[in-house]
Amino acid sequence: MLPRPHPRSRPAFTLIELLVVIAIIAVLIGLLLPAVQKVREAAARAQSQNNLKQLGLALHAYESANARLPGMKSAGASNPTSFGYSVHAQLLPYIEQEPLGKTFDMTQPLFVGTFPTPSFQLNQPDAAKVVVKTFLCPGDGQQPLFTVNSGGGTHAGTNYVVNLGSGLAGAGAAAPNGYDTRFPSDGMFFYGPGVRLADVTDGTSNTMFMSQCLLGLNQNLTKPFADLTPDEKRRQTASLSGRSLFTGPSGANPGYGASPPIGDTDYQSATSWRGNRGGSWIWANASVNGYTAALRPNAPEPDATAHGLGFLSARSNFSGGVNVCFGDGGVRFVRDAIGLDAWRALATRAGGEVVGGSDY
Repeated sequence: MLPRPHPRSRPAFTLIELLVVIAIIAVLIGLLLPAVQKVREAAARAQSQNNLKQLGLALHAYESANARLPGMKSAGASNPTSFGYSVHAQLLPYIEQEPLGKTFDMTQPLFVGTFPTPSFQLNQPDAAKVVVKTFLCPGDGQQPLFTVNSGGGTHAGTNYVVNLGSGLAGAGAAAPNGYDTRFPSDGMFFYGPGVRLADVTDGTSNTMFMSQCLLGLNQNLTKPFADLTPDEKRRQTASLSGRSLFTGPSGANPGYGASPPIGDTDYQSATSWRGNRGGSWIWANASVNGYTAALRPNAPEPDATAHGLGFLSARSNFSGGVNVCFGDGGVRFVRDAIGLDAWRALATRAGGEVVGGSDY
């Protein structure tokens, strides 16, 4: 018999070769990861634009049915200009959420009891905590249920906020100071019966209806501005103390804003930070689901309010800007670098400003 041949042994990887292979794989992953992240962001941005598109179409459908856009709905005769139903709540039948809309009655108060005592509570708590996917931006990622709103209960949040206006205070004032939304502003939404499309004399394609915000962290913080994390600075709202409201000659507040006026650096001395930005889709509250153009999109300065008035910015996690739904139903990406005058002009419905596409 012939001798049986010995099997050849396979040469093993040396440690150096193994380390080289691992290094090559690590480099490839490092090169691929940013591309994957860009694809994910692009998909989230497209979905966010689609959500805003649906809301824009819903606004037009509402206007066709009611001859005017929804206003921030009053809460009833006992408290006619606070704690009412939001624009979002009134749009439910027009975004295929009619069954949810039928679970509550907007002729009844959203809250009952006396503010701000413990008796002040949600009147219709089951509807308030329903998460509506169309109201949420997939690019945010923050949990959408909030328990820090006035009146307690659980509120489902929204990343899409309505245009309150340029952010300049009411007639007779020229500085950014927020709005008292009980009074008409130069924007699209405030308490009252709602604006007609015929009132948008700047042109619907040049007037913002809705944009984005980042959800708050569902916690109220007490610490100086310098101690906030970068994420807290983007999501929390400074609650400024020591201010009242401007009043007119007869004592009635004409909507001029806070007194003394809110300055764009007052947040630096704030120690109280609210965490309910975007914290309710059902509640008509300017500081929760409205925005102004006092500051550019994704401004480095945090939001800051007194009495719910102040700096309420459009913000997103998308690189370089925010999605905006315009009055013609179109959705465009507006860059952070937009000129402040152009940004404010897009927020007014009848300011007479001329804004071209090259401005943003």
